[in-house]
Amino acid sequence: MKIKQTVALGIMGCFLFSSTAFAAPTLAEPTITAKQQDLAIAANADRNDVAVKESVLITTEKIQKKNSILEIDIAYPVISGLTDVNFQKQLNDYIKKQVTTAKDEIQMQAEEYAREAKKNGWEVRPYQLSIDYDLKTNDEDFLSLTITYYTYTGGANGMTVVGSINIDKKANKSIQLKDLFPAGTDFKTKINNEIVKQIEMRSKDKEEIFFEGDMAFKSISDSQGFYLKDNDIVIIFPQYEIAPGAMGIPEFAINLAELKDSLAVIDEGKIVIEGLEIKTFFDRENKVVMIPLRQTGEKLGYTVTWKGDDRSVLLTKGNASAKLKIGDNIYIANHKIPYILEAPPVIVNDYTYVPVSFLEKVLLYKI
Repeated sequence: MKIKQTVALGIMGCFLFSSTAFAAPTLAEPTITAKQQDLAIAANADRNDVAVKESVLITTEKIQKKNSILEIDIAYPVISGLTDVNFQKQLNDYIKKQVTTAKDEIQMQAEEYAREAKKNGWEVRPYQLSIDYDLKTNDEDFLSLTITYYTYTGGANGMTVVGSINIDKKANKSIQLKDLFPAGTDFKTKINNEIVKQIEMRSKDKEEIFFEGDMAFKSISDSQGFYLKDNDIVIIFPQYEIAPGAMGIPEFAINLAELKDSLAVIDEGKIVIEGLEIKTFFDRENKVVMIPLRQTGEKLGYTVTWKGDDRSVLLTKGNASAKLKIGDNIYIANHKIPYILEAPPVIVNDYTYVPVSFLEKVLLYKI
């Protein structure tokens, strides 16, 4: 329906402080049932909100409304205690604006639906809007929370979106994934590989189902949703993005310290193949020079084909061929001869890289 399209587009485009966003659904003058100044004690009791030694406190603002065409139940966070009061105001104003937009939009849609229902003699099923939040981390370094937004606008099921807010409390700024890792490290590949492993493990029990083939998980985005919890970074995906709707909001917890320790700084270099200068990088973890597969293969006359269903790459030239799979250091030449190289192929900035020894051992090309 129209409301679902509006909500989805708005949500995916708005949450500046994280990755997933809000924009949604309204009614006649909503009733605010609790004011911020009255909520500090109640919020602490009901939600285990904590004022840590840095004095950052999360209190709760509530909005509730119920009539024959619409039910609204909203609890959104109000942040206090950040050392930059201007940033704090910007953050709180933004959250409030998203909530207000959501409320106004669904009221408009509910009223439009009610008019159509009356005109056509339909039974009116009330629309629903529910917004709630969950504090994940509030320590000396970071503030991390999620906001869950649910709408029902008819049909069998409603729509759920989870957005996240991640704040560096010392720097007084919102952060994205890249801000958690040293510059020049390929954190995306490490996270992608870990997610693929977890999907494979979680799919074995048949209780969790993830998309396969062209719809399967490929890679996290530059603005990927996440939150911080204990010692983990938790990657979150929108409903229906990598799994059926029945799976809800897929989450993948990865130990942050172990992830940082495993990252290799990318030191760029270059080699010349058939007169073409090609950029390389040195994988410090495996102590090997890595080269871009497609650029190199095509320069040598191979057709390079990516297969998303199993994250593999096939190179063909006449009767010669080579096949490899992301994360697997066994490379197959001419459909049958396996070679174990120093490192598995990896994806860096959307390009597949292989050890430079792939040229001589698998393709039989000497530099």
